[in-house]
Amino acid sequence: MEKSIYHTIILKEDIEKLLTLSDNEKKELLFVLLWEYLPWKSLEEMNEVQKTLYLASKLEDICQIDMLPSLSAEKEFFLALPEIKKAYENLGAFKSAALLDEFISLIPAKTVPAWEWFFEGERGDIIERIDGELCDYPDGLMINFYIAYLSKPQNAKQLFTGLNNRSL
Repeated sequence: MEKSIYHTIILKEDIEKLLTLSDNEKKELLFVLLWEYLPWKSLEEMNEVQKTLYLASKLEDICQIDMLPSLSAEKEFFLALPEIKKAYENLGAFKSAALLDEFISLIPAKTVPAWEWFFEGERGDIIERIDGELCDYPDGLMINFYIAYLSKPQNAKQLFTGLNNRSL
């Protein structure tokens, strides 16, 4: 399907069309949302469905490209770790959420630690293990969770809210 079709679905908030897409087409639409619409909104402007998909996919990208500690370079996302954990729970990725909870329990609340001291000793080994387990997709491939999540009519309805005022 041509990419402009996905823009039309998003801009017209065509939930019915979204729900009739194949899983591969939903995946393509999701990529359009994640790369061309949601990055321009602040986390505060996003609704629960948008935030769930955005935060979970952002963490997945970070874990695959880098490591969990690289989140510290993006303070907004590092401080959003509890929300990211909730996003994984919303998606049904409970093993990943438990790993995030373990990671969150290691760091000082509402603080981005200086990684030089934070990675020393046993804590560094634990963080490395958590990161490795997240990268191995303990719940299965996340794209399957994203597609199942946006395929629920109540989520599809919220997915496009407020995106039609984004000019491309």
